[in-house]
Amino acid sequence: MTSIQYINLILIVLVAIVGLSYFWSFYTHKLFKPFVWLDAQKKNSIPKDILKLERPFKDKMRFYSTWLQLNRIVKNNINGEIAELGVYKGETAKLIHHMLPDRKLYLFDSFNGLPKQVIREDCDGSVRPQTVKFDNTSPDEVLKYIKGNENISIREGVFPETATGLNTTSFAFVHIDADLYQSTIDALNFFYPKLNKEGAIIVHDYNHNWEGVNKAIDEFALTIPEVFVELPDMYGSVLLIKNS
Repeated sequence: MTSIQYINLILIVLVAIVGLSYFWSFYTHKLFKPFVWLDAQKKNSIPKDILKLERPFKDKMRFYSTWLQLNRIVKNNINGEIAELGVYKGETAKLIHHMLPDRKLYLFDSFNGLPKQVIREDCDGSVRPQTVKFDNTSPDEVLKYIKGNENISIREGVFPETATGLNTTSFAFVHIDADLYQSTIDALNFFYPKLNKEGAIIVHDYNHNWEGVNKAIDEFALTIPEVFVELPDMYGSVLLIKNS
């Protein structure tokens, strides 16, 4: 075998490996989806907007975990409105809204980066430098991205000051992605009493390097009868379902 033939053989093998990897990715992409998702997809019961969101959603585990809880809320007719604290560009907000378009969705965010008033992440009073500024967003950009209806209510500013008028509102689902101790504990103290039975709260970044989120969850867990269940998504969310 000449050197040219040898090189050609290597190139053929490499192309074959790349081709097999490409087709294998399609197979495993379907294989590792929740069965209930695949079954709903087969029955054409998943809205087209949700199907379009699935493929580009970077953290698939987070996507399916959120979808499963929203699907459960719809299936079991759990009453209440929806809220998200920590919206950023609206990726999860879009999923939440299009799953429950008939519910009021309250979106809480400063839309100007992490609030300076509550950036005390080391839990000893020192200020943690911002490695991600989260300020390259705006309410208008979020609304344009979500492409929703009139049931979306933007609450711009620092939580819980922005929750004015919601003291008697009940909730079925709350997504908290606030990154900070004070914002997370404030959100749990505000939303938990207003969460209807069998409603769910998902808090993001529990197993990430946001020590304040861990501290808030661990502290709050001591005050309630339920437990937070850790989810194996990219940065470690936790799930709480209120006792019935």
